[in-house]
Amino acid sequence: MTNAETLIRKGKSGAAAFVQAECMANKAAGTSSGLPSAVTQPPAHLQALLDYLLHPSNAIGDSETIDWCRWLVGGGQKPEDFSTKVQEYNNTNMCGLVWTANFVAYRCSTCRISQCMSLCRDCFHSGNHIAEGHDYNMFKSQAGGACDCGDASVMRTSGFCSKHGRCSDKHVAGPPDELLCVAENMLPKLILRLVQHLREKSVNLTENPNSRQNISLEDADGFLTLLHDFCEMGSAMRHVIIGCLVNSKIYTSLTQNILKDDSEYANYMRKSSDKYNAAVSGLPSPDPSKKFCECPALNSSLVHTTFLEELLFWTVRYEFPQKLVCLLLNMLPDQKYKELFTRAFVLHYSRMSTMLDKSGISETLSNRVIHVSVQLFSNEALTLQMTEDLHLVHIIVFSIKNMMSTVLTLNTLGDVQQNYHEIVDCGEHVMKDHCYWPLVSDLNNVLSHPSIAYKFMEDEKQLAMWFDFLPMFQGMNVNNREMKAHIEFEPNTYYAAFSAELEAASSPMWSLVSHLKDASSRHLTTNVIKHCLGAIKNWFDAIYFLRPDQLDRLKMSFHLPLHRYFAVFLRQAVKYQGFSLDDLLPDKETLHLMMMHPLGVQVAFYEIMNHLWVRNGLQIRGQAMTYIQCHFSNSMADPDIFLLQICSTRLDPSVFLKTILERFHVRPWLSLAAEKEPEPLNLAEQEQEGPMMESALIFLVSLLTLRTNLGLSEQDLTRLELATLLFMDDRTHSSLSEQMPEKNGNGVPDDFESFLSEVGSFREPQFEPGGVMQQGLYVPKPEIWETMYDPIYVLLRAVHRREFQNSLDRFIAYSQKNGKVNSDSGEKNGTLWPPWRLPTACDPSFTDPRTILHSRFAHGLIFNLLYKGVYGVGSSGEKKECSEQILSLTVFLLELALSFPQTDYSGKELAVSTPWLIVHEPLDLDYESWFPTNWLSANLRHTVTALFTNHVSDPNTSMEVDQVSDTGSNSDSETTPYFVETPTSDVHDSSSPPRLQSSQHSAITMSPSSSNALLPFPSGTMEHITSVVLQSSRAKNDGTVDLSRALLELPMDEDEEVGALGLIPRPDPAFHSQQQLSSNAHRSVVNINESIISLLVKLHSKLSGKPDSYTPKPERGKVPSLAHTLTPEYAESRIGDACFFVEKVLDKICDLDSACEHFVKHIRAQLWPVQHAKDSMEDLEQERDEIEARKRRAKERQAKMMEDFAERQKRFMRKNEETEDITDKDSDHETSTVCNEYDCVHCHQTQASTLDKPIGLVVLMQATSVLGHKHNNNEHLSLPVREEDRSKLAVDDSLSTEYESRLEELMRHFDPTSYLLSVNSGWQGGVSVQSCGHHVHLDCQQSYMESLKNTANSQASLVLMVEKGEYMCPMCRQLANGVLPIPPDKEFLKAKSQCPVSIGRELTDILKMPTKPMINQSNMYSMMNQIMESLTKATYPQYHHLDSVHAIVMFVSSIARTNLELDLVSRGGTLLTAKTILNSPLPSSFRPRTCFLPLLQVLAIHMKIRFPKSMVTDWCQITGLWQNEEERSLMVRKNEVPILLKDPSTLLLHFTLILPLQMDKMFFVSIVRQLYNLCWMQACLKVACRLPPELRAQLRDEWNRKVSQNETPSYVKVDTVLLGIGLVCSVLELSRIFDDNVDDPRHSTATRLSADVSLQGYVQAECLNYMRIASLLRHYLYNDTIPDIWEEDWEFTRLAQHLGMADIDISGRVSSGPCLGWLTAPANLCYTWCREIGEFAQLSYLSARRLILVNSSWKQPQLLRLPKNYDSIFQFYYKRVCPNCMKVPKDPSICLLCGAMVCLKESCCKFLASGNFEAVRHSVECGAGTAPYLAVNSATIVVIRGKRACIWGSIYLDSYGEEDRELKRGKPLFLSVERYHFLESQWLTHRFDHTNRKWIWHRENL
Repeated sequence: MTNAETLIRKGKSGAAAFVQAECMANKAAGTSSGLPSAVTQPPAHLQALLDYLLHPSNAIGDSETIDWCRWLVGGGQKPEDFSTKVQEYNNTNMCGLVWTANFVAYRCSTCRISQCMSLCRDCFHSGNHIAEGHDYNMFKSQAGGACDCGDASVMRTSGFCSKHGRCSDKHVAGPPDELLCVAENMLPKLILRLVQHLREKSVNLTENPNSRQNISLEDADGFLTLLHDFCEMGSAMRHVIIGCLVNSKIYTSLTQNILKDDSEYANYMRKSSDKYNAAVSGLPSPDPSKKFCECPALNSSLVHTTFLEELLFWTVRYEFPQKLVCLLLNMLPDQKYKELFTRAFVLHYSRMSTMLDKSGISETLSNRVIHVSVQLFSNEALTLQMTEDLHLVHIIVFSIKNMMSTVLTLNTLGDVQQNYHEIVDCGEHVMKDHCYWPLVSDLNNVLSHPSIAYKFMEDEKQLAMWFDFLPMFQGMNVNNREMKAHIEFEPNTYYAAFSAELEAASSPMWSLVSHLKDASSRHLTTNVIKHCLGAIKNWFDAIYFLRPDQLDRLKMSFHLPLHRYFAVFLRQAVKYQGFSLDDLLPDKETLHLMMMHPLGVQVAFYEIMNHLWVRNGLQIRGQAMTYIQCHFSNSMADPDIFLLQICSTRLDPSVFLKTILERFHVRPWLSLAAEKEPEPLNLAEQEQEGPMMESALIFLVSLLTLRTNLGLSEQDLTRLELATLLFMDDRTHSSLSEQMPEKNGNGVPDDFESFLSEVGSFREPQFEPGGVMQQGLYVPKPEIWETMYDPIYVLLRAVHRREFQNSLDRFIAYSQKNGKVNSDSGEKNGTLWPPWRLPTACDPSFTDPRTILHSRFAHGLIFNLLYKGVYGVGSSGEKKECSEQILSLTVFLLELALSFPQTDYSGKELAVSTPWLIVHEPLDLDYESWFPTNWLSANLRHTVTALFTNHVSDPNTSMEVDQVSDTGSNSDSETTPYFVETPTSDVHDSSSPPRLQSSQHSAITMSPSSSNALLPFPSGTMEHITSVVLQSSRAKNDGTVDLSRALLELPMDEDEEVGALGLIPRPDPAFHSQQQLSSNAHRSVVNINESIISLLVKLHSKLSGKPDSYTPKPERGKVPSLAHTLTPEYAESRIGDACFFVEKVLDKICDLDSACEHFVKHIRAQLWPVQHAKDSMEDLEQERDEIEARKRRAKERQAKMMEDFAERQKRFMRKNEETEDITDKDSDHETSTVCNEYDCVHCHQTQASTLDKPIGLVVLMQATSVLGHKHNNNEHLSLPVREEDRSKLAVDDSLSTEYESRLEELMRHFDPTSYLLSVNSGWQGGVSVQSCGHHVHLDCQQSYMESLKNTANSQASLVLMVEKGEYMCPMCRQLANGVLPIPPDKEFLKAKSQCPVSIGRELTDILKMPTKPMINQSNMYSMMNQIMESLTKATYPQYHHLDSVHAIVMFVSSIARTNLELDLVSRGGTLLTAKTILNSPLPSSFRPRTCFLPLLQVLAIHMKIRFPKSMVTDWCQITGLWQNEEERSLMVRKNEVPILLKDPSTLLLHFTLILPLQMDKMFFVSIVRQLYNLCWMQACLKVACRLPPELRAQLRDEWNRKVSQNETPSYVKVDTVLLGIGLVCSVLELSRIFDDNVDDPRHSTATRLSADVSLQGYVQAECLNYMRIASLLRHYLYNDTIPDIWEEDWEFTRLAQHLGMADIDISGRVSSGPCLGWLTAPANLCYTWCREIGEFAQLSYLSARRLILVNSSWKQPQLLRLPKNYDSIFQFYYKRVCPNCMKVPKDPSICLLCGAMVCLKESCCKFLASGNFEAVRHSVECGAGTAPYLAVNSATIVVIRGKRACIWGSIYLDSYGEEDRELKRGKPLFLSVERYHFLESQWLTHRFDHTNRKWIWHRENL
């Protein structure tokens, strides 16, 4: 017998004990020998047993083998006891719990050091995070993770739980030798068995490349579970496992030494080794560069020396199986193991990266890789060690680069012939599926450590590799603009490109920049910028981009990471590290080249927004929107703009601005020439030129005003970003935090909350009209609209242009609401211009971009735009108004120039030097030739008289545009309603020399045949001339002037001639361009004769509609009404209309210098002489009078229309008035009929309802169990969140339960013909009928339904069950499923007498009369049948049993009862006015219109037809009005329910439905009062049953005494509560119904009334519910208003008066006794009632007592009360086992009606009989088809309503009033009481269908 067999015979426990003893002996022998430690061999018996159990031929997952291993390791102890014992020696201070995907964990921002920090649930709740109010969130892990509690390198020690870290300094002694001696000998063999299995199951990747998807370790699951269990025993056992994994000698001994033997096992190991070697060679590493050949992780050969390394290899090979990964990660708390594991992971990293793009489960594999790497690289010290020892950063970068190199393609952005640049193909699997994401994530994680980032930036080889990698993204995803046909196939690769740049390029960039904070790292920044510039230049060479004009204007790529790297590092260096721009910027030629591609991106963005790329499809617009989206803007748009801002200050302004205009295709629009120069490419249609001009100005203003990177601090930038988001729309807190532009994924800044409180105000969650729920929102504070609203910045951040427009609308609304509008035109509600905001000061380290505005080119551009704005010249010379947006931007550009002081400029000397005259040619669009200098003051006053065009034309067709006659002086112009003259002379001032004086000729125009020349003039003739184009008034017919003739007319001395002076200043070549014209060439010239100031003055008048409308500040000071315009607030305001901003600019021009101020005065005086101004004012007054007359006539017409409408409305109201009470009391049987008419919403005809053409009310019928959920006490109705709370939740004391037991009692003892007519049903599964109040004809409705049925595929069929009668009301679109017919009006039945007894006998006679059936053949009859059929089908079959006529009657009357009770519920449960207002579920405006009266009419007709017997018997039993005793004995049958056990409210409804509804109110009062007598006696009987015996005896004796004193006992008055109770006690004293010992102690009726209780109050309370029902019935029958009741103790009194049971003039409170109205001897009648009860009590006193004590006072129905904190619900129900299927539901949901947990959307609890899933079935059982569920895992409410379901919303909101559906943010959630009340009100009032629109068909699958 072998050793193994011997041990097996001993059994598991015996063998384990024997093995343990042998191991201890072996260990003692080894210790005593003193030999060096070597690989210890297991003892012989254990070795034999392990060879037998773990033989490779045995299945690794064999459960018996695993069980043997558990026993053996325990050394004879039970596995559970052994595990507990080992855990006692756990001395780790780190949790290290490892989890996989979908595990719920926590993250605390307050305690974290690393972004990746996470905590398990136990550690989180054992810490101080909740108690101290930390900023934490709960999340579902996407890739898996591990608990970091106790790890001080990841989180702060203050956040450690009580088990780890701060309070857990464990100094536990080591375990005894005998405890783990077997484990030390067994575990190497166990690990070897796992390795053998992994080798055996491996597949050679080279031979089977498609085999990855078939890899599985399911058969080893049990074996891995065994090892997991060992790890969970604590640090002691983990130490043993780690020793086996990292010991190279053990690995060599077990895997290599055995290969030398010649045995069967050795042969197996050799084959295993071959498979292992094949697997290693099948997973090669990419070839490294020569610079890093020595890197061990990139060697082609892979050598493993430990089990840990080989297991990690198999982890990579098997694509990171979760159970194996978790096993290896479980031991990370051991620091030595963590270092060795990280080293092994780095050695396999490059091979792992090759798996990512080749795997069939790349997304899953990516998550699993991150699961491992994030645990390793978050530790800075460990990561630095790996970087120094194994070149970790290089390996990661190399792996990313290698992955991308497999998907390279030739770039098409540059010259196709000369280009050799390659970029990534965004359509490849690597890019589309983000296979690179784990590598990039690791790189960002590593670079977040400062020490590693510094090493990266100072390593030349590393930076060279990085900037070899980045060009792979430079210019990727090239877009080619389609110019002819629409693109056939729209690519969907653009988001892959944006994601790649953001993740692989931008995120590392921000990680690196974040460490460059001061001058200590200047050398690193210099190194990065040097390599970046080199990469950019190399890229230019690669795409053959040598000149700016080589850029293809039809191609564009949004991706320029190299440019953005340069911009970001440049900004960081200058702002924080003390660099100057000169230190880092390249030469101007290179900078000009660098400018072109970012400029192209900006131009393309605006082209796309203006639909120039429309033929490229929707995807191109998606690219533009993504470019400025919040997650990308900081990394893409902002650096681009910053780089362009730098270029604008470094390049020549004319070159920069000219490039912008050319790129935006606006030169044709700007041209003033009649004939345009032909464009080489028609890049913009004529209708697109205007929008592109507007976009060009917006872009230019953006460059000039944005200070994102030029001066704003990070704090100011955060404020501005938050304010901008709030300007666009009111936003939730999460929306604000999510849409804040990101840098490096760091989330919101630390000071986010404080800045948010500065700019925004929190608005609590609200409800919109109609019940729409709003979340908590932040709204902008009012003051920031004036101080921070910047339209340019809004445009920069607005993804959709509607967001910008919305912000502008909100700004205008604020301005007008608060009276902030400034208007120089006098119109306070005029059209406001956008408040373009002046920029803040630029950072001193940078040059302000506004410097480009101090150039002749900029001044010429502004002049051009103003000219087009004043005269409205289109691009083809036609009259065309310039858009206000362009005008406002133009004026703002000029304001920007005026707001920036001009300290140094060229040309000033020329303007003040020796007098001379220059004759030159200003060319169209050549703005530098329009002005003589860059001096703004001079150019503002400079008059441009004419422009030449470069286009050569026929001399016969060349034209001169005379602006004076053609535009300026046209009094009939539509745009200028006044006379405008053009100034012909300049004003003289002291600041600049005077101009040339000429009385006849103020200017001359050169002849085309003449050459330009400098014209000297003798001194004394002129002091100064302005360099203008001189224009002669004596022009020839062809529009030209002979130059020599013009010169002769100049005033000169006779002895002087042209050119006589030798010393004449030469003009600056930049100022004037000499052009020689051919003598035979004729060119167009456009007369201008305007200055910038004159254009502004005219523009002001044009916009205001008044001549000479601008008033300078000195003159405004003299006008009191304009005094406010001189205040600082007015000057600083940015809120106003067009005239306000033009005035603001003119004011600044006047303030610039005195010359400008005098020039403005001169222009005004010249343009508008006094007389002309008076004529213009008269014309204006006449026009204004005409406008006022038109307005007056319009108002009169409007008033007349309103009067007509009001009259029609009055007629309509009179037509629909209810029938008034009949006041003629002289006639005995006089009848009257009031005919009501109704409007059909289909045909819009108004008529009465008739039998042949009936009209009905649109109604919605639905089953309801709201009433059944009333309870005696609501205090216990709370959702359990602890085990001990479950017993407290008792929902079986509900009204439905009690009334169901009542019906069962009646059923057992009485005849069905009696008990079915004694009570109502419908408490559970009743029918609710609601209406929207609209009417339809029956035939119209039938046609409408037929049309719906015929359109089976319409949208209606998707949301309606048309075959079930569902439709949407044609008028209000509310759901409906029936038409409630309105019977024709019948005759009114008048009472013959006022005597109560006579009225009682009249009713007796009426009840004996047979009813008149309805005509069967009428349409009304069929409509009645149809609605009753619909009412029957509205509820579920189990809730009605219509198997007899009596059951049908019960069902019919119960419908009326249900709707009355529901009406009472909707009023708050009482008729108190205050309580109705406060406790009503819905405000009165939301309540559905009542349809009870039409419903009652329909039910009455069916009741009269179906009622099986005459109600006269019941009436006589109640009133005692029998003709004789014989009649009573004949009519009252045996086995009938005693009258005192019948429900008075039920009898009231029966009488109402049997009698004519149009009867005298006196009849109704009589019925109500007689039934009150019954109700009162029932209350007395109920009180008697609950009184103490001694009190009962006292009252009985008092009654007997009174009877004995009366000669006629039957006529003793019963008019007090005490007498009533005494009577009852006297008659029933011998029955046992007063025995309260038989009551159930848990039941509410077991409560005994004390002797001092107010019996009067108790009786009133018992009668109140009946009186409320009666009052509501009277209200609907007679339209009597329910009285106002403001105090609870007055309700009985007011209702008694309202019902006619008490005198309305009584001032005090009414008791219950005086309300009685006996028609016969009360004592005798009460004796009869009580004797019936006594007879029944003799048969069953228990049943009699239970039926007497049925509760009639119930609390309002309500949903279960919920805890304030949602976490308590989540913790209790998450992973809770379902009591039905005994499984953990994937989506546990809780019924809020009863607290039951159901498996939502799962078939585990499916009801096989009906096929219903559990949630649907429970909704029918608990809520009659309507039930709200709380979905635990998503914190949302799921409402099931019939066949539909919807996501209602969430009742739990975070601290900012936001929902967190699916718990994605994981913030703490708190109960929103308002929302929960709203949900409850919708349930109570059956309004789910009306307020929720997003329903789906659940198809029984919920």
